[in-house]
Amino acid sequence: MKLIKSVVDKLDFTEKGQVFYWDDELPGFGMYIGTKSKTWCVQQRIGNKTKRVVLGKYPTMTAKKARDDAKEAIGKLAAGTDIVQEEREKNIKAVTLGEVFTTFLDARQLKPKTVMDYTGVMNNIYPDWQKLPITDITRDAVERRHKKIGVERGEAYANLGARTLRSVLNYASAKYETGKGLSILPENPVKRISQTRSWYKVERRTGHLKHHQLATWFDAVLNIDNDTIRDYLIFVLLTGTRKDESAKLQWTDIDLVDNSYILRDPKNGRPMQLPLSDYLANMLTTRKASSNSAFVFPGDGVRGYLVEPKRQIAKIVDKTGLPFAMHDLRRSFVTIAESLDISSFAVKALVNHKSGDDVTSGYIQLNVERLRKPMQTITDFILKSAGIKVADVVEFKATAQGGV
Repeated sequence: MKLIKSVVDKLDFTEKGQVFYWDDELPGFGMYIGTKSKTWCVQQRIGNKTKRVVLGKYPTMTAKKARDDAKEAIGKLAAGTDIVQEEREKNIKAVTLGEVFTTFLDARQLKPKTVMDYTGVMNNIYPDWQKLPITDITRDAVERRHKKIGVERGEAYANLGARTLRSVLNYASAKYETGKGLSILPENPVKRISQTRSWYKVERRTGHLKHHQLATWFDAVLNIDNDTIRDYLIFVLLTGTRKDESAKLQWTDIDLVDNSYILRDPKNGRPMQLPLSDYLANMLTTRKASSNSAFVFPGDGVRGYLVEPKRQIAKIVDKTGLPFAMHDLRRSFVTIAESLDISSFAVKALVNHKSGDDVTSGYIQLNVERLRKPMQTITDFILKSAGIKVADVVEFKATAQGGV
């Protein structure tokens, strides 16, 4: 038979399995029919092996189109071309930035916030590249986009965007290969920014509260009407925790008998138990006595915990003239700790920083009791600098315990 439309239309689907029909006019051109579909194919014996290549499904692929494609495919097979591998490589080389990014996120165990940050960068900086094959992303395009974002959105954000893109394309370079084991992306186009020394020189943020500013800051914070925000800000300053780590604390993370707390899901993924100074233990004892939430610092939103109180911070800045961000409080804690000659190992442990490649640090195990004295020393210095007397703390503690 000749596989033309009128003939193919009359061929019935099978009840089970597949049936092959071959064209008499073009040897090797055929169709196999199953229970629900009719599929065009070509088949040739090359050497000692039989090669079969799927062309497409009928009627999406017409009989004429299938015949034309079959002639081309048979010619390639006769010439020794591996059409299956060729098609696979063609599809791999067509993978888009959006597809790679989705696979990139799936391949990593990332925190929801990290996924959100990465997604925000890709959507804000490279929205028009999402459907672009990664092999079409040129070094010139990367360099131009980096400069454009630097002008429009800021130099630090432009650097962040380029670093994010570099990570995604590095993943693609390792993940997607041709049949010969060669990467479809032999060189990351973001490399151009390094080669031309086009990275923006963004100064690292150094904002922190100096010890002579603590009295002014505490005076403003202690007079906040919202006691949750007040206690939250003080907790971050006196522990050096990251803003989200503090906000997400639940009462099950707090041990007011042992005067300690646990960071169960910190940024570095390493849970750690840390001590509470007397002041914080007293503050949390009072909070717990009147709390009806699972969170230490509850919020009104769907998350249940407090979200960064930007309005209150703005009011404090306006009142004191001391501009600060939440991370400045963490930086203040570390700066004060260093000024008190506290061991760098202890400081890193208190703020749950990784010790890097330092071999010695791997042998030093700092438990909660070993860190209690450094934590108390830092708190005492901050309170003294803020003009808060120890006697006030003792009285506060007695009142809190009496209430319990």
